[in-house]
Amino acid sequence: MFKARFAIIVTVFALVACGDDDKGSNPMGSGSSGSGSSGIDVPSSYVFDSRFTPGESSVSYSGQVVRNLLLQDLKIFTGNLGKEGAQSASAEDMLRFYAHDDAYGMSTLTSPKDYSAVESSYTAMSTGKNLSGKVASDVVIGYDKTADALVREWIDIIAENSQDPAKLGTPAVYTTEDGVDLSQMINKVLIGAVPYYQATGKYLYLLFEKGNAAAKEGKTYTDMEHYWDEAFGYFGAAADFNMYSDADIKAGVSRDSNGDGKVDFKSEYNFAIAKGAAKRDLGGTGVDFTADIFTAFLTGRTLIVNEAAQADIELQRSAAANGMEKVIAATVVHYINDTLGDMAKYGTSDYSATDHNKHWAEMKGYAVGLQFNAFKLISDSQLSELHGIFGKAPKYLEVGSSEYDQEVKNYQRAKQVMQDAYGFSNANVENW
Repeated sequence: MFKARFAIIVTVFALVACGDDDKGSNPMGSGSSGSGSSGIDVPSSYVFDSRFTPGESSVSYSGQVVRNLLLQDLKIFTGNLGKEGAQSASAEDMLRFYAHDDAYGMSTLTSPKDYSAVESSYTAMSTGKNLSGKVASDVVIGYDKTADALVREWIDIIAENSQDPAKLGTPAVYTTEDGVDLSQMINKVLIGAVPYYQATGKYLYLLFEKGNAAAKEGKTYTDMEHYWDEAFGYFGAAADFNMYSDADIKAGVSRDSNGDGKVDFKSEYNFAIAKGAAKRDLGGTGVDFTADIFTAFLTGRTLIVNEAAQADIELQRSAAANGMEKVIAATVVHYINDTLGDMAKYGTSDYSATDHNKHWAEMKGYAVGLQFNAFKLISDSQLSELHGIFGKAPKYLEVGSSEYDQEVKNYQRAKQVMQDAYGFSNANVENW
């Protein structure tokens, strides 16, 4: 199903002007329905004209795009170490993505499907960007360490494993002796601790501390507009997200929306949380996370442009933040189901330890991410119970044993915790 569900059709698609507060490249374009004393209507794409500089965009989030790319590329790099023909890597090789420095002169490992990229180097999109400087500082539930400390520890393990010819080129290179897939853990924990945390715990949370009457000095946007844009950038949706089908988003299909024959990561590409929304829409019934979240971001930004009442903007802020949380929560449920499926195959020819380890790590990693949200719907006690059930490593139990039966009950309880926290339907909890 396509997402073209908005009444207002934007006839001119423009590149999104991108950047953090300072140093990104900023291709400008117009495309909102215009400003004036009566305000603007909600556009169908995330494209907004400046209220202060005629003919220029007020949208800016290239720094967020670079961080989404760094996160994705780190996953590509660690995953490649498990493939035939892989070369060993040092911790420093992986830290180049996590603690990125412009001096490295690196290009992205991500390649859009069917197109070349407008810009392939990180610095061509925005400068001074990394993941390590934006990671949530909270101690991770059940680990007594921050996400930063865990990621660095896991990177060291992968680097050491890659020096072992028996492990290099196989999943063992990123898998601990206990069966934890560290490539997945690094990626999923960081999705929660960087884009999800930054979107909800910083930019949306602090939104009303920012001014909205005048443009930032030297910029085309207000502080509030910019904070909202940066939250949207971390969500990771293309500017015309509503024009993609869920299946295309899941498959990583990109649209050359402006017809230049290339894909611009800053406006024509979908990243982790946005892709996750489409996946859960496809696997569920009666949910439309993609449209709900995108509509909230479009509507909220329009209200900010129109200097609407705070209460009205707050409704859209809640819809965006809660929508992203529900996507991650639904993904936890999805991997609980996958892990249960793996466990049921244990001891048979259909069993795959690689799949089991992968699915457990995705379940655990996304569950870790749920804590990094100032607006979170799930309680601390529910999160603690969830992590108590999951533990710190997958379990390999004989089907039919009392230990296996108890573990299945524990995982069913975990699904009930998620259902209690988010109101998910029985059908979705069972079938995601």
